[in-house]
Amino acid sequence: MTERINSPDAPARRDELEGEGAIRGTARMEAFADGVFAIAFTLPILDIVMPSIDRDGAALGPDLVALTPHYAGYLLASVVIGLYWVQHHFSGAIFRTTGHWFVISTVLFLTAIGFIAFPARVLSEHFPDVAARPAAARYWVVSLAVVAVAWLIKWSVGVARGHIDARLEQDYVRRLIRKFRLVAAGNVAAAVLVFFSWQAGLALSGLLMTWLLLPPETPRYTTQAPVIEGES
Repeated sequence: MTERINSPDAPARRDELEGEGAIRGTARMEAFADGVFAIAFTLPILDIVMPSIDRDGAALGPDLVALTPHYAGYLLASVVIGLYWVQHHFSGAIFRTTGHWFVISTVLFLTAIGFIAFPARVLSEHFPDVAARPAAARYWVVSLAVVAVAWLIKWSVGVARGHIDARLEQDYVRRLIRKFRLVAAGNVAAAVLVFFSWQAGLALSGLLMTWLLLPPETPRYTTQAPVIEGES
């Protein structure tokens, strides 16, 4: 066997998916993504600045209460980042390989999720200002729509490029894609609606986030799922 493979007449090695570079398992991509999620989850706490110690100690209580918008921004960012990490964690059981375009689309999604803490801060810190409230709501809702669309792109590219586990039932895969299309479409609709009624757009966007709280459907396989190197 070794002589045949090393023979000059033997065909050059080619991965199963043409045009994807070297096909690999998902372990390295998952590790990188987890690192980005961890940093994105941690950074918002840095926006909460300790009240000055130079002031009268009696002012500490009111100063801490005054930080409420910052607490709200941290909470908003944590909820969005956390819910999408849960979905990303789930997807690790669905995708079995990675290639060039799937990795690129994953980087696009991570870029969007890494940015979401700033819109959360804009909404929380400017919401008390009645005049700034509509603009802050629009910025937040549009940013959530960008994240939802980036997530859909990641999923769609992974499926289209053949990186999803081929042993999954096709109906199950279609239901997953349908779910993420609906979430993305709903977020885009909220991003449009928020320019006509910021209250309605904000409410619809928040409702769609609660959808991500629901546990994903258990994977359905036509046969036993394969073991990929790095996952055993």
